[in-house]
Amino acid sequence: MKKDNGLVFGSNIKSDARILWTLPDLGKDYTYITASTFFARRRQRRYVRHVLAFVCDFDTPQGTTPDDILDCYRAARLPIPELIVATATPGHYQAWNILDQPLRIRHDILLAKVSKIHEMMVVALGADPCAVGVERWVRRPTVENSVYCDWYSRTSWDELCDWYDVQKPIKTVKVKAQKVVYIGSLLATPAGRRIQEPVAENGERNRWAYGLGLCLWDAGIPVPEIHTKLHEWNKGLKEPLAMAEIEKIYRSVITGRHHASPRVLSSITGLSAQIKGWYKWAKPRDRRRDHISEVKEDIIQDLWINKIVRETQKAWAERLGVAYRTLKEALAQLRNEGVIEAYTSRGKYAQSFYNLSEGYLNSMSSAELPAAAGAETLFSNGILKGHTAISPLKGTLSSSGGDMPRCGTRLRMQRGNILPEGGCRGG
Repeated sequence: MKKDNGLVFGSNIKSDARILWTLPDLGKDYTYITASTFFARRRQRRYVRHVLAFVCDFDTPQGTTPDDILDCYRAARLPIPELIVATATPGHYQAWNILDQPLRIRHDILLAKVSKIHEMMVVALGADPCAVGVERWVRRPTVENSVYCDWYSRTSWDELCDWYDVQKPIKTVKVKAQKVVYIGSLLATPAGRRIQEPVAENGERNRWAYGLGLCLWDAGIPVPEIHTKLHEWNKGLKEPLAMAEIEKIYRSVITGRHHASPRVLSSITGLSAQIKGWYKWAKPRDRRRDHISEVKEDIIQDLWINKIVRETQKAWAERLGVAYRTLKEALAQLRNEGVIEAYTSRGKYAQSFYNLSEGYLNSMSSAELPAAAGAETLFSNGILKGHTAISPLKGTLSSSGGDMPRCGTRLRMQRGNILPEGGCRGG
């Protein structure tokens, strides 16, 4: 088979699988054919190669004439069909819009458009909505069943495309729904209202009581009211539970170790536990920086204020209000960038110290240093401002003034005190 040729199916019965290879062979006594060709031995839409005609089925009442079919086309402003074939059932017709040239299906997008045009034609004409698709069986035209024929005109593909562009609905731009946060409880659902009624039977009373208690607990009902509600519900039963049993259920509820499940609540009552209620829109976030960059700025700011940090990384992370792993990652990046320096003392009580590197301080002018530490946005008229990971700070280390060593100098331990290697205490 060449790419420009295709198969036309023909059959005496619609389930027959015999194949006609070319259109001139249609002179045989076949009842049904296809108005499309196929590139495989399967009569399926995905195997369509050429579309020869668009055929619409009309299941109209008995007494309908071909002129009535033509009036339907004029009312829908569709090109007039070139052929109308009558079926064995009176009033049933098949109208053919025969294309001037076979339409070669070269890609799936064109095949999808063909299906949409055929479907819209059937809807506009009021034809059979179940008979949609160019791969369907159609009745083979003969001299006996052809009730209308136009030998001098054909329908072009461009005409059908223009008609479709006019008729297709305009797409409306859908506004993306924002994320919503629900405000409500399970008590407002049908299952929640049902479980509050004292209708539990023997064998289900404990389960109903525990489910009711969990619903009340999750709804934020005060503990004394939960206690009162459970006892009132128990008194309304035909055969109430023992007082000790209700107290046991009450103590289990107020521990807070379990919560009401919509699925379990629905299985208990047999009603829907889907939450329905009021919604509020979540505020859109405009995050311009990642979390690591914020922590890095907080570390620089903290070192600028305190000159040097002696505490452990875990204590430092807790004071800054960040995760321990995040602090470690930020410190590693700052050390690789040469912004901070770390020193470790020797001995039994060895500690690590962190300070801003001398290279980083020399690279910043005196006017730029506060900006680098983030101080221009942190304080204004004594009020803490800004948007960092430690806003507000949980606490700051008090600097020791002149006892702090100068940043960038090598430290050594002498009798538990930190001194520059040169022996100078000034900083």
